[in-house]
Amino acid sequence: PLVTYRITSSNTTQPSYILYITLIELGDNMAVPNTYGLIFACTCGVILAIGLCANLLVFSLFAKYNTLRKNRLDILLLSMTLADFLTLLLIPFTVHSAVSHSWPLGDTSCKVYQFMLAFSLAASTYSLCAVSMTRAMIITNPYQPPTMDLVILMFVLVWALSFFISLPLRMFANKDSLGPNMANFTFCLPTIHDHHYQVVLSQFVLYYFVPMLVIAFNYVRLALFLHKSPVMSVSSARNTRRASVMVFLAAATFSVCWLPGYVLELCVYLGLYRHGQAWEMFYFVCTMLQYLHPCINPVLYVLLSKRYRHTRAAWLFSCNRNRVQPQVITSSRVGLLFLYKLHRNQLLSVTKCFCINLHT
Repeated sequence: PLVTYRITSSNTTQPSYILYITLIELGDNMAVPNTYGLIFACTCGVILAIGLCANLLVFSLFAKYNTLRKNRLDILLLSMTLADFLTLLLIPFTVHSAVSHSWPLGDTSCKVYQFMLAFSLAASTYSLCAVSMTRAMIITNPYQPPTMDLVILMFVLVWALSFFISLPLRMFANKDSLGPNMANFTFCLPTIHDHHYQVVLSQFVLYYFVPMLVIAFNYVRLALFLHKSPVMSVSSARNTRRASVMVFLAAATFSVCWLPGYVLELCVYLGLYRHGQAWEMFYFVCTMLQYLHPCINPVLYVLLSKRYRHTRAAWLFSCNRNRVQPQVITSSRVGLLFLYKLHRNQLLSVTKCFCINLHT
């Protein structure tokens, strides 16, 4: 994840510092403007609100409908939603650091925060890989879909692998300052100072390159299956094509949201970065794209899915019905009962008179 940024001051011979996500511009006078920090905070606030609403809606659907909890693919979608939700919960700490230019907590909290950030991002990424694999297995072999035990095993492996990947990359995180002249500006640094390049390269391989290979492999697998498969029914072909489009959109959004940030990190550590407003805006866009990905996932995989649209519509309808209909139903029942009793009494009276007339 994009959690490092190299800034070299032009009036000092000290080594470059690795700063946590902050949009700080160090000029010749070592001034630190806060304009970018405020823009960063407002943008993150919008992303946080949208992401929390979308993910909470997904959680509510899973909690209400038992059929979603028993579906193989939905279990992995729930894993991805949980990881995205954890990532969004960490955004306020990033916003505070960007606005105040200081880490408000201690070293231990810094280590926990950096680990949770890397852990949740890894869990979301590898859950995405598991979803693409499961979807490809279901489409290419519909008569032998993956068993529930296999899906649960994939769920456990995703979170276990994310834990062991994130732990060595973040266990050396610490709270640090820019130097004796700027001791008030403290940051939660996520990397190992003596191995910056190795850490960035490892993050690129583990968090982007390998997951992208898995997603691309499954998309190619689906494309070949559609090309070689015999003539299917119209509904079956439509469903298969829709699932293939979802896998393609997953690969496209993952690449668009994460590739620019990793390219920027590699440019920074290869010495290709040049101080200037264009690079800072590029950094800002890369960071926003990476925080936007947890908001896109629930919309793409759950809220835009045809099956989930029907479930969501039924859930909203049931909520409106439970809130509005009791009064309407009660009044309607009272009116119907009154009319029924009135007509019943009249009918009995007419029948009684008719019977009396017959006897007489």
